Amino acid sequence: MRLRLSLVQDAPVQGDIQATLTQMGAYAARAGRKGIGADLLVFPELYVTGYFPNLWERRPTPADELDWIDRVQKMARDEGLWIVFGHPSYRAQTLEYGRTRYGRDIPGDGIHLPLYNSVSLVSPAGLRETYAKVHLYGSERDCFTPGDLFPVWDTPWGKVGVQICFDVEFPEGPRLAALGGAKLLLFPASNPAPYGEWHGIYTAARGLENRVFAATVNRLGAELTYSFCGGSCVIHPKGAWLVPPSERPGLYSCDIDFSELEQIDPSIDYLRLRRPDLYQGLDRAM
Repeated sequence: MRLRLSLVQDAPVQGDIQATLTQMGAYAARAGRKGIGADLLVFPELYVTGYFPNLWERRPTPADELDWIDRVQKMARDEGLWIVFGHPSYRAQTLEYGRTRYGRDIPGDGIHLPLYNSVSLVSPAGLRETYAKVHLYGSERDCFTPGDLFPVWDTPWGKVGVQICFDVEFPEGPRLAALGGAKLLLFPASNPAPYGEWHGIYTAARGLENRVFAATVNRLGAELTYSFCGGSCVIHPKGAWLVPPSERPGLYSCDIDFSELEQIDPSIDYLRLRRPDLYQGLDRAM
């Protein structure tokens, strides 16, 4: 099974969600059936609103979130794409709520509800899933509630695990996704300098240690004192870059052949060779 994967490395339009959604639609048109024929298009973390909540015009409402999802679903339908995109969410998949609550009437402005730093998977038929970032970085806890699940999502090309930015720096979540059958790990990110090279290293490590394809899609631009540094990349489970890290804006694409996972040397099949009976101490507090 082959997948044409496209990553958007750019900056949202600061303070203008509608202009950002228009920009996203232009990228979808470049990637879609009249463009390069991509199957799956991925945008960075919190791309709809921008990264820092204190730069938002206001706290988004549950109705705002439904509008964003509807807009992206129209892009997916018009261009024949599946789309992954980052945004604040009240409807993420958690232990309490199970699957996403798309279409559920959540009245009011959401001020008393947990807000998640999230990524959604949208198909031409509508929203499929929404993931809540588990490992919150820095001041993110001032606005967002951490997630508590590492889900694996079904797509026409196989199972995919989606986690967000800082999550890539912790090996446990990607390992759980791989054990859940994920063949591709996606990490939408808002990673700033001076940590740009780190995420390339972590992406390669997560792919190699789990014998899966792995991709990070990081944004560009500046907010407050942060300078987001790109470095979006895709790694093959044998260690070759399918998309090497770059700092230039644009649309980056590659073809992934999942049948190549069957050609991995069994002597380095890390999932099969694990010794979980010896790992019981991993849950102990430091």
